[in-house]
Amino acid sequence: MTLATLLLVALSTTQVVDEARTGPDSPTRLSSETLTAPPLMTSPEACPPEAEARYNEGFDALIRGKDSEASEAFGEVLSVCPQHPYASELGRLTHARLKPGAKLAQAAVYENTERRSGAAVASLTVVQTLHGATQGILLCAIAECRDQNYVAASMLGAGAGVTSALLLSQGGITSGQAAVVNSGTVWGFWFGIASMQAFDLEGDDALGAVIVGGAGFTGVGVLLANLVNPTAGQVSMANSGGLWAGVVTALFLATSENDDTKSFFAAELAATSAGIIGLAVLSRSVPVSRGRMLLIDAGGIVGGLLGASTMYTFTGGDNGANGDAILISAGVGALGGLALTAYLTRNFDAPRVPQVMLTPTLMGKEGAGMALAGQF
Repeated sequence: MTLATLLLVALSTTQVVDEARTGPDSPTRLSSETLTAPPLMTSPEACPPEAEARYNEGFDALIRGKDSEASEAFGEVLSVCPQHPYASELGRLTHARLKPGAKLAQAAVYENTERRSGAAVASLTVVQTLHGATQGILLCAIAECRDQNYVAASMLGAGAGVTSALLLSQGGITSGQAAVVNSGTVWGFWFGIASMQAFDLEGDDALGAVIVGGAGFTGVGVLLANLVNPTAGQVSMANSGGLWAGVVTALFLATSENDDTKSFFAAELAATSAGIIGLAVLSRSVPVSRGRMLLIDAGGIVGGLLGASTMYTFTGGDNGANGDAILISAGVGALGGLALTAYLTRNFDAPRVPQVMLTPTLMGKEGAGMALAGQF
């Protein structure tokens, strides 16, 4: 009886375990052959290889943020292969991203995110201290001060510059704000000196033009710092526009036989003004960093030197007869270097943020689903 009881208990336990695993109404074991992938919809006809290649180009353009190029590519794919499984959806996505609302959302990524820093305050203080000292010396020159009074005037001017810088930077300023004020000061002195030459000013009038130029353009910089709040890259772009416009114009004007100083500086005033204003406007729609602008400026320098040295080599170094050709070649080389470097650094300021994409994909054996891909 004992052995029989043990056998009955063992059989009962085995039955209970099997029911717990499979359920009372289910088969004791499911074969692997009964587990199949979810059925797919009827797959369309395969697209030609050129359509797939164009789709890949459009997909790459979409990832790089070139929505217009991607939209064009997906449109070409659908014209060749209307049954393409993904081109239509991605085409609608690119169209949505090209709408004004999407552009505003994208512009928010490039808004001024510069933070206030002590370095910006220090930069503003140093430049405005020098500005104040220079203004004191110029005012003392107009007043015909004695020699020992120039030191006192420069010290008072420097103190006024420090005070104004500290007042302007109360609460902190960004590097872009400091850069636009300091750039206004420097360009103001340039315009004052150029106006002095262009309008043939002499004596106190010449000194007054320099004083008004420095102070006036510094005031313009203060207004821009508070109203526009530019980034350091935007200020650098505007400065580069004025600088290179003036340099290239000077190289081309130097080839002219006209030695009229007034015309030369009048042209320089117009060129630098156009360069500053043009690039300042462009910087509002083309985000750029100070680092990229430094690279572009370096490209212009290298291009100018390469153009001048190449022409000098080809002409045998006869400066007297071929000086104009060397100057023109330097100007063209500078423009070419600027353009080439701007193109080569087009992705220098690309936003380095996590990129996540949800896309249809094939999964498993004859299965379909969605894949989440990310770059971190």
